[in-house]
Amino acid sequence: MKKFIVAVIFACHAMSAFAQDGADAYGQADKMFQVAQAVQTSRAARAVQQIALRIAAREAGAQDLAIARRDLTQEREHIRADPDLDPTARRLRLNELDVAIRANGLDLAEAFPGYNDIIAPVPLTVAQVQAALDPDEALILLHQAPQNLFIWVMGRDLLLWQRVPATSGDAADLVGRFRQEMGLDGGVLRGAAALDDDAEDGAEDGADDPQDVTLRRGFNTSLAHNIHQLIFGPYWDQLQTINHLRIVPDAAWIGLPFAALLTDIEDTIENPTAQDLRDASWVARTHAITLMPSVVSLLAVKSAASDPGNLPTPTLLALGDPVFQGTSSAADVARSGDDKIDITALAPLPGTRREVRAIAATFAPDKAQVLLGAQASETALNAIDLSTQDVVVFATHGLISGELQGLDEPALALTPPLEPTPGDDGLLKAGEIAGLTLNAEWVVLSACNTAAGDGEGAEGLSGLASAFFAAGAEALLVSHWPVRDDAAARLTAGAFAQMRKTPDLRKAEALRRSMLTLMEDDSDPTLAHPFAWAPFFMVGNS
Repeated sequence: MKKFIVAVIFACHAMSAFAQDGADAYGQADKMFQVAQAVQTSRAARAVQQIALRIAAREAGAQDLAIARRDLTQEREHIRADPDLDPTARRLRLNELDVAIRANGLDLAEAFPGYNDIIAPVPLTVAQVQAALDPDEALILLHQAPQNLFIWVMGRDLLLWQRVPATSGDAADLVGRFRQEMGLDGGVLRGAAALDDDAEDGAEDGADDPQDVTLRRGFNTSLAHNIHQLIFGPYWDQLQTINHLRIVPDAAWIGLPFAALLTDIEDTIENPTAQDLRDASWVARTHAITLMPSVVSLLAVKSAASDPGNLPTPTLLALGDPVFQGTSSAADVARSGDDKIDITALAPLPGTRREVRAIAATFAPDKAQVLLGAQASETALNAIDLSTQDVVVFATHGLISGELQGLDEPALALTPPLEPTPGDDGLLKAGEIAGLTLNAEWVVLSACNTAAGDGEGAEGLSGLASAFFAAGAEALLVSHWPVRDDAAARLTAGAFAQMRKTPDLRKAEALRRSMLTLMEDDSDPTLAHPFAWAPFFMVGNS
């Protein structure tokens, strides 16, 4: 029988009164771990669950049934949410959909074993999680209760359970202050401002040069260390043999860039210089990080990772540099007061052209398709069989609900047509994304704030992220905040270059190495600031 390191740690690092021995501690931690999972769900978690269903169905030759189920459940959600639908018509259609979904479930259950385990999963036990983890991995569950933060940490031979006296309000305040003092507003951020293609060219008239903006940003090193101590401090030493952290955050913690926390109190310097930041003890120095929508999604991503359908020579579809003609950020457009959606007023992002070309250069020439400028449109995208693409990249503006007049769901901005049509208005909305059929092992959203929910108070990783999971993406690269055009291009292209150099490298590790390369570039002091190198994070199978 395995020997597990088991500890129940409380605020003062004292053992709980009920943890009389290791067996009691293990059983109590396991029980509460399952309870936490039962009350901690999200749309993104349910969407990731569909990945496991799609993979199992594909192997059983029943992928069409899985896609049909996805479409039926999405239609049911749409019907339920449509305020303009006649109540009688809604009730009749919902009854029809319920019957169709039940019939589809019977067909899927007959098509392959384990269907019920996938579609209605029960919380995982500690033992199940430990068996699913690789030897160099740890899973960390953060469960934010009203009065306390509960943390579970587990590896193959490790189980730690911690209770921190931090309320849900404390969590929101800490994460908000961390983001605010880094130059962010602490809430759901607006779209990216116009950024220059090359820093040396200078800023557009009336716009801040991104280099100068970042130089003026401060960074609260003490807060970065204090939050690290709050979450990781009691068990950080136990993770020194671990390379990859799978973090399941809850509530406000989804907005925390874990890679930008500081592990060493000696780095708590007031007004740090670029060299101070370059040398600091970031979590990113030692650990690759993947965020998970739920604990149960661990099994889905592990199924995806072992999927024999993954191609040895991957294919790429990348869209970048859509045609925008303005100079405004999405926030500026929203403040215009115009009821008409005019995405042409958005500022161009010329760095995205360089970005997608650099990514494409890491693929075999006959396996990479790049859509730039006028071709980076909904019409062009809809003409492609997306199910054959292993990697899909969108390098553009990401828009959250309410940013543009009339926009009621998150969207990616693409080249607008001369005359909008029902199938192409220049906005690839979350509802449209969820209806796509993807088999992509990686979708890169090199845009602004693409991890955000549907608006103030939305659950973490809703919106665009859950839409791409619903469409069939196995892993996502998304962003915490509006990204620098120049830095984003280097971060994403650098991650792909790392994976080309080491094909079996984890996506999260490739991103970590790209982050370090960017921050250590002393030719531009602003790149040492986390605002430049820490906006992106991995979600799902990485």
